[in-house]
Amino acid sequence: MTDQELIDQLKKGNEKCLQQLYRHMGMVKSWVGQNNGNEDDALDVFQEAIIVFYKNVMAGNYQLQSKISTYLFEVSKRQWLNQLNRRKKYENRQSEVGVLQGGHESINPEITRKGPNLKEYLEKALTKIGEPCKSVLEATIFLGMRMEDIAEKFNYSSARSASQQKLRCLQKLRGEVSYEVIIRLK
Repeated sequence: MTDQELIDQLKKGNEKCLQQLYRHMGMVKSWVGQNNGNEDDALDVFQEAIIVFYKNVMAGNYQLQSKISTYLFEVSKRQWLNQLNRRKKYENRQSEVGVLQGGHESINPEITRKGPNLKEYLEKALTKIGEPCKSVLEATIFLGMRMEDIAEKFNYSSARSASQQKLRCLQKLRGEVSYEVIIRLK
């Protein structure tokens, strides 16, 4: 299917043809991998690029001046660079503020009741999973922020994207903690 045929099909309401766009993901995966990302990161930014493309086509804002693959690559690249900038900004903010130091003890009584060993254990696990996961989980778990607010704060495209990121981060965290160890901590 040519690029023009794909656009025509989208305008006719055939969203199934969006699957054809995934054949262009290889170059995004490669570029993101070369720029401090992984396959999941590449998939996330590529899917966001597809959403941007689809919205622009449906709104009549997309002009076929280059290949769709080039357009998707450029949008993905911009999305990834924005995400790297967000990570860097929050890492800098974390080091300046020290989010887990001072104040959170009163926010989450479950942690303080168990004692400092559990708190230290969880802090180490959060540090191991890195940014942006550490900040996203702190915002959702410790600060109780809503997904809409997290999407805005961390520049995700929607509350759903923020929720998906939170789930990926929780999976990473689960890989770092042991239920048996938590039970034994005081």
